[in-house]
Amino acid sequence: MPMTILEKELVALAISVAAGCRPCVTHHLLELRKAGADDAAIGKAVDGAVDARSAATEGMRRHALGLDPAGQGRGAADPLAEMAALGAALAVNCAAGIDRHLAALRSLGVARDHLDEVFALASMIRSKAIGHAEARFDGGEAPRGDCWGEAPKAARCC
Repeated sequence: MPMTILEKELVALAISVAAGCRPCVTHHLLELRKAGADDAAIGKAVDGAVDARSAATEGMRRHALGLDPAGQGRGAADPLAEMAALGAALAVNCAAGIDRHLAALRSLGVARDHLDEVFALASMIRSKAIGHAEARFDGGEAPRGDCWGEAPKAARCC
């Protein structure tokens, strides 16, 4: 059974936040509102993405300085939160986070097709984020509208 639109969009939001892609975040916030997501679900996905990004940054800092690896971080017993965290770890290429969240998802019995969807979303969003940056670098026009500024009112959480 494939992931629901709401589940996919929550995972996509987490990936977009972790990847640091404003146009992607704005797009997925709007799609989440259309899918009926509430502020609590959006906040949970965003917080998980920020945690994954912070853990990846700290892990790389420790690696670069030759320090012992940081702690394992917190795990979630919620499959959707783990899928979002896996997506965020993929977005920032955090091997420890990817391993940790894959193990948690397997222990929770999450279907392989759901994992495949998370990997596909992460790949697509990372590619889009790079494309947005390349367009700006190449002198192309930045996306118009709300993409690079504040999220539209309809998309805002809280």
